[in-house]
Amino acid sequence: MDTKMIVPIFVVILAVASAGMVGAPVGIDMTDQGAQEALNYAMVQYNRASNDAFVRGVSEVFEVQRQVVAGLKYIFTVKLARTSCRKGGVETDCVADAANQDVPYCKIVVWSQSWRNSIKVMENTCP
Repeated sequence: MDTKMIVPIFVVILAVASAGMVGAPVGIDMTDQGAQEALNYAMVQYNRASNDAFVRGVSEVFEVQRQVVAGLKYIFTVKLARTSCRKGGVETDCVADAANQDVPYCKIVVWSQSWRNSIKVMENTCP
C-alpha cells in the first residue's frame, strides 16, 4: 500500500479515536441547565409514582452524562434519600437527609426533545 494513502487514513483514525465515538454519552456536570431540568422532572415523576408518604430527593450525584440522539438523553447515577417533607404538604424546602439514605445508587435516564416540548423518563432503577 502506498504511504500517501496510509498517512491520511492513520490521521483520520487517530482523530476519531481521540474525539471519542460520535453520538456516545459525554460526561457533564450539574451546572448544565438541561441536566438540572431533566433531573428535577425525573424526581417529580418518581415521587408521583412512589407509595412513600414522604418526598424523596437526590442526596448525591455520582455521574451525569448527555447523549445527542433525536434530542438529548441525560443519564444520571444518583443516590436518593427521604426528605422530611410529606407528599401533598406545603413545604418547599425539601432537602434530602443523608441519614435517610436507603438506596446505594440508581440510574435515571431522561429523554428531552425541546423543539417538541417533550420530556420523558426512559429508565429509572430507583426502588
